[in-house]
Amino acid sequence: MKGTSDTYKKDLGIELIRTSFKLRYNNSVLGFLWVLLNPLLTFLILYIVFSNFSKDQNIENYPIFLLSGLIMYTFFSESLIFGMNSLLDKAGIILKVNFPRELAVISSSSMAVINLAINLIVLTIFAILTNLHATIEGILYFIFCLFVLFILMLGLSFFSSIWLIKLRDLSHISDLVVKLMFYATPIFYSITILPFAVQKLMKFNPLAVIITAGRTGLLYGEIVEVQQVLILLLIGLAVLVAGWFYFNNQVKKIAERF
Repeated sequence: MKGTSDTYKKDLGIELIRTSFKLRYNNSVLGFLWVLLNPLLTFLILYIVFSNFSKDQNIENYPIFLLSGLIMYTFFSESLIFGMNSLLDKAGIILKVNFPRELAVISSSSMAVINLAINLIVLTIFAILTNLHATIEGILYFIFCLFVLFILMLGLSFFSSIWLIKLRDLSHISDLVVKLMFYATPIFYSITILPFAVQKLMKFNPLAVIITAGRTGLLYGEIVEVQQVLILLLIGLAVLVAGWFYFNNQVKKIAERF
């Protein structure tokens, strides 16, 4: 029976991901291409504006520096938005079909992972074209940092998906957070140009820590901020477990609010 249940959950999860993909891109003229266009167009604009500025910062291979930061940031923003909206987006299915509600959150978060995988292919092509000499250790550390970010965002999604049902203004708050985090995180600039006091404050920005650590590993093969990244992993796992229990405790109580 357990095998049958696991197969059912797996098949349902895949179907929910497929449905999410159709709902998000089906009515768009460019459809799936927006997965690529969004970070690439942002990259192009920022590169044109800041490429000369990057020379003053002595950043090697600025295209990869910028694109890798954008891809990690895009993964953060999509994980936040997709996860938070997971219950509302699937309200029609949730009210009609009996299935484990956590699959709605997991499938929405998986959408962000799929988009990330596609963008990583683009990053690989750019790395080849720009002759990036990446190390195996650096690449693995970059992927590990993305995994830490995924765990943290999935845990937050179990909380935020419930909170959004209770407080619809949360969507506007999250949009503001996403915009502020873009500038408060060293995506198109190096953290080293900031005053020392601000650099110390950046240690309390999990996204800044993860992007800086992962990108340094990818670009230079250096494994940095290990202690902080591991602490964020432990925090992420704690948030994931707490979020799971909170979600399952609250999800049946909010059905009438859809």
